[in-house]
Amino acid sequence: MRNTLCGQDFINLRDLTPEQFRYLLDLAHTLKAEKRAGVDQHRFTGKNVIAQFEWGSTRTRCAFETSCHDLGIGFTYLSNSHVGIQETVKDTIRVFSEMYDAIVWRSQGPEKFMYEIADYADIPVINALTTEDHPTQMLADAMTLEELWGGAGSCKGKKMAYLGAAAIEPLWYGRMCAYLGMDLYVIGPDLYDHKMLPEYIEELEGLFAKYSPQNKLVISDDLNLLEGMDVLTTEEWEYTNSSTGDDHGYDCWMHYAKELTPYRLTSDLMKYVKNPDVVVLHMLPSLHNADHKLGQQLLEEAPDQASRDLIASGLEISDEFFEKHASEIFREAGNRQHTIKAVLAATIGC
Repeated sequence: MRNTLCGQDFINLRDLTPEQFRYLLDLAHTLKAEKRAGVDQHRFTGKNVIAQFEWGSTRTRCAFETSCHDLGIGFTYLSNSHVGIQETVKDTIRVFSEMYDAIVWRSQGPEKFMYEIADYADIPVINALTTEDHPTQMLADAMTLEELWGGAGSCKGKKMAYLGAAAIEPLWYGRMCAYLGMDLYVIGPDLYDHKMLPEYIEELEGLFAKYSPQNKLVISDDLNLLEGMDVLTTEEWEYTNSSTGDDHGYDCWMHYAKELTPYRLTSDLMKYVKNPDVVVLHMLPSLHNADHKLGQQLLEEAPDQASRDLIASGLEISDEFFEKHASEIFREAGNRQHTIKAVLAATIGC
């Protein structure tokens, strides 16, 4: 398949054609096989990438940095710069365009900011996460499912359920499912703060109608719809608004705990799923236990024993269920490297 992504931005999955989506997945599978076989992948010596991350990152940063090293690409992780402080973003991007071959940006804002950056840049802009898409993560999830189920085309007709806090992330998964030919069930509480916006639903309905008219997009609070699911996924419960504050404290995580608890990924949930071979994914990080600074903070601030028990056993996914499916979840994390490597090779490897 011919590469039609050379010199192009990679901001949102919906910007891709199905053929381009397939090309990136095939390339990721190939690059992973080469790496495991010890093939030298230094094909882009002399190329350079600049990364600007506005918030913390583990998997995404590591995947970009190791992918650049593998491909022979120079990698600059920018910190303590002038951008947005005493220099405009537009000027900064024009500087980057003179020195680098691609810009990787992780933004705390909406994705329209990424398109603004792309308008200023003369080189490809790659989205390392915005509030409205995480395209490299979705490629990694798709790659993982294909590995587990038998390669290209094996996802077609499968059913995915996203459970829990469902305001944003199901939008990302919906785009992926539309390209893969999968059903997507978004199952969560009937809460305004954790429901998809009408415009998000409208976008997904349009993508399904265009690329996967035979597949279903279902949004419900009914756990009985989980029967026969092939893959389950979820995301952290953190939610910030004017009432919870923006300090990422206790209320951001636990404000809706009572309503979200029935949608936790646990072994008890399997009585609804009734598929012993179900795959479980989680993009990470996960509060599947309290063995970290945030977990200890939440335990200290919890007002009662029931809340402490919930925090200790795992919020969006129980520790027991997480560990049971750890091989799938950490394969998914590892595949961030191979899919990001594919994006880099396709966009700047001209």
